[in-house]
Amino acid sequence: MINSFIKSILSVLIFNLFITYPSSYTFGQVKGEPAKSFNPDTNFIFQSPRPLINSNPNSNSPRRAWGIDLIFSNSGFGVGTFYQYYIAHDLFSFASLYISGARNTDETEWVDQYTGETIIIDKINRLYMFPLTLGLQQYLFTDVISESMKLFAQGGLGPTFILSTPYDHEFFSAFSFAKFYTRFGTFIGVGADVGSGTSLLTINARYYYIPFGGNGLESIRNSPIKDFGGLFLSLSFGARF
Repeated sequence: MINSFIKSILSVLIFNLFITYPSSYTFGQVKGEPAKSFNPDTNFIFQSPRPLINSNPNSNSPRRAWGIDLIFSNSGFGVGTFYQYYIAHDLFSFASLYISGARNTDETEWVDQYTGETIIIDKINRLYMFPLTLGLQQYLFTDVISESMKLFAQGGLGPTFILSTPYDHEFFSAFSFAKFYTRFGTFIGVGADVGSGTSLLTINARYYYIPFGGNGLESIRNSPIKDFGGLFLSLSFGARF
């Protein structure tokens, strides 16, 4: 009886030994090396070899410009030339010279039926004017408007040379009797540069004030011109460099 009881206890102990030993061996953990830190950031950082935004937009821009003007005014057509130089951000200095005729607005040409010549009744002098002006040109709204359309305002002053030749002489021979005058004038204007790059196309409107002084200068008899200014429209072609 006792032997059977002892055998039963031994059987239970042996059974538990076989069950617990493999389990402890299988699930036991062995201490290894310390875990390495893991950086989940896998972003790549690229750096441009040059600034993406130029903090000084005029640093690499052309600083000079030169060109010719086609002019239209109350006196007719004319030509001119200009030169610009960069001063500061959106600010340029310039010099310009216009060459234009000057006349009264009511001058009318007639054709002589007998000679076929074109005449202007009561005309005394042929007049020519050469406004030479120095001034400043400021570009406007450059951060808002496209670079291909740049608006500007400008103003200037300088001498205006006026040439007078007698109308009753032949055109070229009349220069032998020419008279030369110098008067001071000013102007204000607005315009726009069209396009970009090195080519330059400009539309401009200027209003000149050029008083002659005294009794004025006659182009038509008894109708002297006292102010050689007025509205001048120009179309300019040039290049930046």
